[in-house]
Amino acid sequence: MEINRKKLLIIAGAVLAALAIVLIIALWTPDTGEKKKGVEYLKQLEAKNIETVEEDVKKVRKEAQAKAMESGELSVWAQFSDYVIFGDSRTVGLTYYEFLDNQRVIAEAGYTIADIPKYLEQMKTLNPSYLFLCTGLNDVSLGLWPTAEEYVTAYDETVNTLKKELPDTNIYINSIFPAQDPAFAKSELWRNIPDYNTALKAWCEEKGLTFIDNTEVYEAHKDLYDIDGIHFQKAFYEFWAINMLTEVDM
Repeated sequence: MEINRKKLLIIAGAVLAALAIVLIIALWTPDTGEKKKGVEYLKQLEAKNIETVEEDVKKVRKEAQAKAMESGELSVWAQFSDYVIFGDSRTVGLTYYEFLDNQRVIAEAGYTIADIPKYLEQMKTLNPSYLFLCTGLNDVSLGLWPTAEEYVTAYDETVNTLKKELPDTNIYINSIFPAQDPAFAKSELWRNIPDYNTALKAWCEEKGLTFIDNTEVYEAHKDLYDIDGIHFQKAFYEFWAINMLTEVDM
């Protein structure tokens, strides 16, 4: 499901080559406004680096994939295959509502990244192609890592271990969904979640890891939180799942 760089390079190269041919042909036609626009567009393409082209292709693919799942053309849950999801009580909903196989969703209330090593053998047995990490709620509120920087350091060590034990598995880091009132009466530390997400995103970019930013999902569907301001209603999970899947090259 991860972006295939070689495939993107081929696609991008083919697109650019086709555009170049069209524009070269245009150069032999009388000077028109369309010809001028073509030349300008070619200059813009030349100025783009391969990372920008990859991002453009990825954006188009994500939008098309998300629309197909939202419209029902693609079954959201059927898209999950050869995976493991590790998480906390929020993640439990994926099996509680019977969306996914409980053998492949390792989740329990209170889990943090510190619990991952206990399940390494199970993960190795499953040997998934894709591992989604969905912790954070307890990681922040329990105070195990008082600062975002300390948390990222611990996360880095955890991912390094996972990479060593599961060398053929692609790892995806979910951003932490914010808490909302009345949750802060239980823990004021949840107000720090945005800071932890900022640090996680920067770390993922530095390490070349896939960061699944759930901000838009939260903003669009915060009304689907449970009354505790922490957990999610059944309808919320499909939107979260779609966002996870659109980060993966299927």
